[in-house]
Amino acid sequence: MDAPKAAVFLSYASADAVAARRIADALRAAGVEAWLDENALRGGDAWDAEIRRQIRDCALFVPIVSKHTETRSEGYFRLEWRLAVERSRLIADDRPFLLPVVVDDTPEQGARVPDAFLARQWTRLGEPQSLDKFAARVRGLLDAPAMPSPRRDAIAPVRLARHRFVAAGLAAVVLAIAGLTFWTHRSVTFPARASMSEPPPVSSSPAPSPKAIAVMPFDNLSGRAEDAWLADGLQEEILNALARVRDLTVISRASTREYRGTARNLREIGQRLGVGSVLEGSIRREGNTLRLTTQLIDARDDRPLFAANYDRDLGHVLDLQSKVARQVADALSATLTQFERGELDRVPTTSGDAYDRYLHAVALMRQETPDDELGVVEPKRLLREAIALDPEFADAWALLSQAHGWTFFATSKPEEGASAKDAFERAFAIDPALAEARLARGIYELYVTRDLDRAIADFDEYSKLRPSSGIAEAMLGFALRRKARFDEAIAHFDRAWVLDPLNEAYSGGTLTTLLALRRYPEAIARIDVFRARFPTRHRALFTQARIEGQIRGGDIEPLRRALAEHGHLLDAAGRTGVEAEIARAEARYADAIALWATVPEDDAMDRAQTIASLYWAAGDAKNSSRAFGKLERAAAAVLESSPHDVDALTYLAVAQSMLGAHADALATVERAERESPQGDDVVNGPRVAFTRAVVLLQSGRVDEAHAVVERLLRTPFGAPLEFFGDPPGIDLLVKDDPRFDELLHHPPRL
Repeated sequence: MDAPKAAVFLSYASADAVAARRIADALRAAGVEAWLDENALRGGDAWDAEIRRQIRDCALFVPIVSKHTETRSEGYFRLEWRLAVERSRLIADDRPFLLPVVVDDTPEQGARVPDAFLARQWTRLGEPQSLDKFAARVRGLLDAPAMPSPRRDAIAPVRLARHRFVAAGLAAVVLAIAGLTFWTHRSVTFPARASMSEPPPVSSSPAPSPKAIAVMPFDNLSGRAEDAWLADGLQEEILNALARVRDLTVISRASTREYRGTARNLREIGQRLGVGSVLEGSIRREGNTLRLTTQLIDARDDRPLFAANYDRDLGHVLDLQSKVARQVADALSATLTQFERGELDRVPTTSGDAYDRYLHAVALMRQETPDDELGVVEPKRLLREAIALDPEFADAWALLSQAHGWTFFATSKPEEGASAKDAFERAFAIDPALAEARLARGIYELYVTRDLDRAIADFDEYSKLRPSSGIAEAMLGFALRRKARFDEAIAHFDRAWVLDPLNEAYSGGTLTTLLALRRYPEAIARIDVFRARFPTRHRALFTQARIEGQIRGGDIEPLRRALAEHGHLLDAAGRTGVEAEIARAEARYADAIALWATVPEDDAMDRAQTIASLYWAAGDAKNSSRAFGKLERAAAAVLESSPHDVDALTYLAVAQSMLGAHADALATVERAERESPQGDDVVNGPRVAFTRAVVLLQSGRVDEAHAVVERLLRTPFGAPLEFFGDPPGIDLLVKDDPRFDELLHHPPRL
């Protein structure tokens, strides 16, 4: 079973064993060492450890995708895939590692595979000739020096769905769906810091305090992939218990995720995360018995501080997080207040089955799936089951409220807001002091009722009760930003990133705020920090180039230079997107249209507005009208199911105006303004105001349009500038107006 460093690991579902053997035979015939376990699902600790070692040591990982993997929601191959994805995050971008293979007609679109697989070029194997070609390609990859791997995730911006407003945006944080678009309904990911002039290093101290602690991903030693959620749920609950202790600083889970299944240098981890202590753990489930093993280590000198085993019947694991948290606090000589002792002693439910489902929901809450990009559908189901088993389970009610709140944030569906309210009210009725219910109510107040003062009060109180919560700090920052309290917001954004330093989703609040305030040099300094912390996130190079171009009044040269110097780091779609952006800046509108035609459409409204605006700028009235008609139909279709969707309303208003229905367009703008009034939302409101200005200009009411522009010149978030990808197109509709040009290319610093 030994796999040399040049071996290829084949991961497959048991039903695909024949196909896996054919691939292995072809590889071996080409002189490639192929490893696959033909003793299907033998199980046991030794077998599990050997699989993990093989994945850790192999040169290439080949997941075999088929109708069999599509139909199986669980299976050991999914654990293998997860381990490989985790390892890939430690591998340089210029080295190929993941090589997905499809052995039947399973479509790539919507496949039930990790996102990292979708970011690679897939190989489809059918005829014997294709096997030989694949084997030769693998042989070439193993023999060649480091080379760019075919990654789609390097595409200039990664944007989520169609939302183009900068709302409070923590859906990206909590649900790990961070987008990289400035005008997006969700947040953006880039650096943050408490001091606006001094960005944070990866670790702020060469000798971190032992009371700063990171909880590593718990290992699942059961040999069953279906137990992985139990390890994740217990890790999260123990981390949350430690986060209640004010005398400790606890790094959030997202920053430790990359260390799952890897050999760990704890000193390096401590320096990178800024912690002096590391808690490791593992679970082993045998029948109805669970053993949790933990070890606390001083990361400064690898000295063990304690190790403990906890054996529990699966129906009696309710006190595990409290036991571990107390032992860690004692080992680190952390002071526990009377309130904190009460918090740790609190038992959330007396039902082991309810707690089992709650832990499962906690583990899944932030993991998007092909059918659920928010990652809340399955957690909602599990939480409802938990509540059915114990209707007095306040923590489950609070988490269910948060899931509904994030769904409302993404969909604007009133029934989701109503469900969020009902759930947090149930939680408060059971436990009026529950901190997590405050978080849930704050989300509801921020997004559903838009009661910013109450949201700020709830988030502030939650941050005091959970002093190591990055979510608390980020939510408080987003709420404060909507109140135009920008410097206060930045301080909280920065604190969130300190608490979760390797979580990209926490890096965007400060950057987007600096850009909105037109503090471009400070924004570039933040990107420098981001690049130092995430050196393989090459899209930051292109974001920086766009900001440099904006400093120079809309100069495209920095982006052109970035493409020449770093374009090889992007895949074909990414390079094409930047080329189209440069073409439109150079008024080569027909070239831009042709380039976009080769890039897959990920959003009907966004692409329709871009193409329609390019045709309009090129003077092609016929095709422009056709494209704006398409935009009108796409926006109307969205509004049929989501009538409060402000994004769709602004798209619709632009389309109506460009098709000559100016009165209808202004009525649609007014409807959008009622949904997102600038007085209540200083982040999204200005975007609607800009749409009004465009409609007024197109209808010939130039003075009124310029009056709106004059106000936006002095308003943060007042211009639809795109620093994370292709411009939205609406700016082309005002390209010849000098007042709009001042707002778009020469706005004053605020």
